[in-house]
Amino acid sequence: MINILRVSHVCIRVSDLDKARYFYSELLGLVETEKDGDYIYLRGIEEGQHHSLILKKANSAGLSYIGLRVTKGEELDKAKRELEGLGLKVMRFREKGVSDGLLFETPQGIPIFLYYEMEYVGDLRLAFHKHRGVSPVRLAHVNYIVNDLEKETDFLRKIMGYYETEMYLDKDGNRTVVWLTKRGDSHEIAIARSDKNFPGFHHETYYVHDVRDVIKAADILASVGLWDNIERGPGRHGATEGYYIYLRDFDRNRIEFFTNDYVVLDPDKWKPVVWTHDQYRYRSDFWSRPIPQSWLNEWVPVEDISTGQLKGWSK
Repeated sequence: MINILRVSHVCIRVSDLDKARYFYSELLGLVETEKDGDYIYLRGIEEGQHHSLILKKANSAGLSYIGLRVTKGEELDKAKRELEGLGLKVMRFREKGVSDGLLFETPQGIPIFLYYEMEYVGDLRLAFHKHRGVSPVRLAHVNYIVNDLEKETDFLRKIMGYYETEMYLDKDGNRTVVWLTKRGDSHEIAIARSDKNFPGFHHETYYVHDVRDVIKAADILASVGLWDNIERGPGRHGATEGYYIYLRDFDRNRIEFFTNDYVVLDPDKWKPVVWTHDQYRYRSDFWSRPIPQSWLNEWVPVEDISTGQLKGWSK
């Protein structure tokens, strides 16, 4: 088993860095660590690491990769052996602030970057005069799309050490969404099954401290006329219990702000919560508010680690 510490960061593609900076940093309050060429590096107010969100200039929206931090440096060599033993392609990779890591694709084609050491720049926890926007705290979880949910979940459990907290069943009793954790949060990775447009990336989520911050995200975008960038919410999920809002940036990448989920105190005692098909509406929104079709049917492609180009979707 590869010893993963946590979900660390996400690198997404944007077509205009200035517009993306305006959206993510000036409006929503992610802290800009630096801009370097075609990349902008952002982090939450309680994140001391160099970045948790990378904006990469590209010609279209999409996911470049998801970053996971391992528990110690020796895990990288072990991970390389384990992953190559499974027949997965593994590449040495580095990024700004990280001098050594591994880039690979999960069995269902999701690009993952494993690393141990990232440059530390310090957090802004108590620098309240520097907090802006919704004061994003930290990267909380990621949500992506695969075709074979069971194969992907099996990989995360057996190779990466994650365990299921919740799951959603379709009308035939098959799992269509699975929520997983490593640290004990309600979830750090959510995976949905789709028969089209896979592999895909649905959203990354930042934790905020207060429900007022979730509502503030809507107020901020509405106040500058970006009503169409508010996709869903504010609301409350049944699954994971968190209060949420989903926003779309200018390229239609999706970001969620989220708070007040639960913590699994005793993993050995935890029994995954099972949501059945007839619980669909309040599983997704506890108040049974309708879900926009865009949220159900739209997400962005992911890059091929070998070429850096977006993969074509399977139809």
